[in-house]
Amino acid sequence: MKMEELRKLDIQEIEDKIVELKDSSFKNIIAKVNQGEFDTTIFKKIKKDIARCMTEINLRKKDK
Repeated sequence: MKMEELRKLDIQEIEDKIVELKDSSFKNIIAKVNQGEFDTTIFKKIKKDIARCMTEINLRKKDK
């Protein structure tokens, strides 16, 4: 997810996206661990997306 895409969303949509990304991350981790293979690349990408979302929310709340 790119910052340009995040800026088009309102705060509630970004918060929903964070929940969606966290759910995706946990499901992926559980599936990979159950299969005996854990891919840190996907996990890191999801963590970065969550961080971008949180950054955008924090910036917007500071501006208010």
